[in-house]
Formats: sequence, C-alpha cells, structure tokens
Amino acid sequence: VLGQTRLQFQEAIAPPRQRPRPSAGLLQPFTLLVVVAIVAFELGLLAFLVDWRDRILPPEVEAADFARAEEIRALKLNAQTGTVSATRPASVVALPGTSSAAPASTNAADATPIADDIRDVLDEADFDPADTNASLVDLPPISAADPAIEKAQHDLAQAVAAAQFADYPQAFRLLNQIHLDAPGFLPAYAEHARLLEARGDLDGAHRRWTQILGLAPDDSPFRAQALEQRERLVRLQTLQIQILQSPRPVDPDSLPRAVRIANPEIQKMPADPDVAEMRVLNATLEIAADDNDFQNTPVQVFLTFYDTDPDNQIRPTRAITTPSPLVLGHAFASRRSAPLQATYVVPRGLRAQTQGDPGRQASYYGYTLHVFAGHILQDAAAKPKKLLALPIHFPGADSNAPPLD
Repeated sequence: VLGQTRLQFQEAIAPPRQRPRPSAGLLQPFTLLVVVAIVAFELGLLAFLVDWRDRILPPEVEAADFARAEEIRALKLNAQTGTVSATRPASVVALPGTSSAAPASTNAADATPIADDIRDVLDEADFDPADTNASLVDLPPISAADPAIEKAQHDLAQAVAAAQFADYPQAFRLLNQIHLDAPGFLPAYAEHARLLEARGDLDGAHRRWTQILGLAPDDSPFRAQALEQRERLVRLQTLQIQILQSPRPVDPDSLPRAVRIANPEIQKMPADPDVAEMRVLNATLEIAADDNDFQNTPVQVFLTFYDTDPDNQIRPTRAITTPSPLVLGHAFASRRSAPLQATYVVPRGLRAQTQGDPGRQASYYGYTLHVFAGHILQDAAAKPKKLLALPIHFPGADSNAPPLD
C-alpha cells in the first residue's frame, strides 16, 4: 500500500514469437528469364556474324559492283583522253576489193553478195578502207584552266585581302611572285600600281602602268586604263608643290580645293560626372564635280584642337581627341562626298592635374582642319580663322612655331 493506493504486482507472460515464412515472389524468376533471353540473343548474333559477309553481300553482287565500277572508270578515262574504249567492237567498213582490211572477227559468209558490174567498178577504183573510228574533226582536248592563271588569281585575291588589312609587305610579296610566275597577268600589275599610289609612291605606280602598256594588246581595256592613269599621275606629280616634312603657314587663297571642306560645325555636349567638357566636330568632304584626278587617291585629314593656357597663349590641347591624321583611304572612289567627325573630351580632373592651380587652367579655344589628297594640301578650315597662321601640327612632333597670343 502506498498511501491510499494499493499496488499489486503480476507476472506478465509474452506470447510465443512466430517466425514469418519467407515468400519467393516473382522478381527473381523474371530476372532469370531476362538474363537467359539476353544470353540466347548474344549467342545467336555471334553465330550470325561468323559468315555475315556471305549473308549480307553475296559474291555475285560484289563481282557485279566491281565490274560496274571498272566500266565507269574506263568511261571517265576515255572521256578525259578523247579515246574510244577498246572493249567496243571495231566499226570498220570493208568495201569490195579491200577485204584484207577487214577485222579477223568478220565472217565472210555473212557478207551480202555484190553484183559483178559493181564489183568491177570498185576493184578498178581501189578505194582505201574507211575506218569509222577515225574522227573527221580534230577537237581540242577538254582541259581545266591554266594552272598558272588559277594560281595567279588566287595569289591576287590574297594580296588584295592583305592590303585591306594594311599588311602591305605581304601584299607586295604576293604581287611580285605573280609577276615571276605569270608575267602576262595584267590584273596583278594594275593592283600593284594602285597599292603603290596608296602608299605615296607615284613614281612606282607610273612604272607599273608603263609595264602594262608593254604587255597589253592594242584593243585591251588594260591598255586604255594604263594610258589614262599615267596621264593622271603626271598631273598629280605636277601639283605636288608642298612637302609635308617642312610645313609652313597656309594661304587659303592658293589651295587647289579639288577636295574641299564643307559645313564644319562644332557642337558642345552637356557635361556628366566623368566628363568635364566635350565637343563634337562634324564636317563633310566633297570632291569637285569636274575632277577626275583625285577619285582614286588616298585622303588624309590633319585635325588639331587648340587650348589657351594660363598665360593666354594658344597651344595644341592636352585633352583626349580623335587621333590625327584621319586616314580615309580612297574616300571618293565610288561617291562624291564623305562625312567627317572628330571629338574633343576633357575628363573631369584632367586640367587640375596638368596645370595644378585651379584658378589658372587651360580652356578650349578652337580647331584646324587640313585635307590632303594625293599628298597635296587641298583645303583648310579653322575656327577662329587666325589659327591658319600656325603651321600644320603633326602628332608626336614638337612644333617650332611660336604660339599665338
């Protein structure tokens, strides 16, 4: 007794534990059947592969294929060489009185009897046997193009591609190789002259056009083109009166203006957190309507932006600008005008780094444009115009001219 609770202990006997009976199920027999089926299939496949060649490709089919391939090869060979297959029977007509020329396989019993009067005439004429295998017209053999011309065309295409990527040494090497391999290949001489002119070698271009005159027939379009280009190069050499290596102040009234600057306009763009000042220069280059000398000449534009320094002197800017010169290549080969655009950018903090004193910093002043075609100064523009009094500024070279005040 625990308090008012009576506790009574009894012995509990657990029921006997029964061992479960295992069941075989269907999984194991099904797996065994699948394994047996796979093994049987593999054994059958191995038995089939023992003589698979005879089952799939019988000997008579293989022999027929080989014979057909040999016949096709012989036909192609005969077509290339212009001969007739020897397997065909000879088609020789043996006239009476010339039976000795008939082939041995001809059966005399099959011959049609000829009348005596006809036989006498034919025997007296004594005709030679006619061989129908002899061609009445000697046709030229069918052949591909001249391998030397094909190689020259391939090398010329590579030279043009190399010139487009400014790999001029490779282009000239390929053109010189064409001149050695195919001396009469005129397109290579024309391309060589064009590249020499683009590189500024007018004398070399003139010599190449002269070589075409010695190679081209009188009615060849290359000859007419060579005559025209030689006259044009002579006019260009006459007009080359200014040397780039010794620039001098420009006199706008004395410029030929075959290529001129039209509608130059400078536009100031709004500033942003990274750019303190930005200006965009837009202009158009136009070639004269009656000009034929500078259509295929390279065009270069020398562009210079100027700032006023803390001492109020005008000097080339230290801001980020479009690289000068602008190389436009053959800008007027297929058009009469070409757009031109340049930028002037001052990153925020640049002027403070270069001048140091925040109260005395440089500021934008103006620009100059000088257009060269065929290494001849064609036109110039500036804003303000007094900047034309300065010599042309060449990037990477120090100008010895005094700054403008």
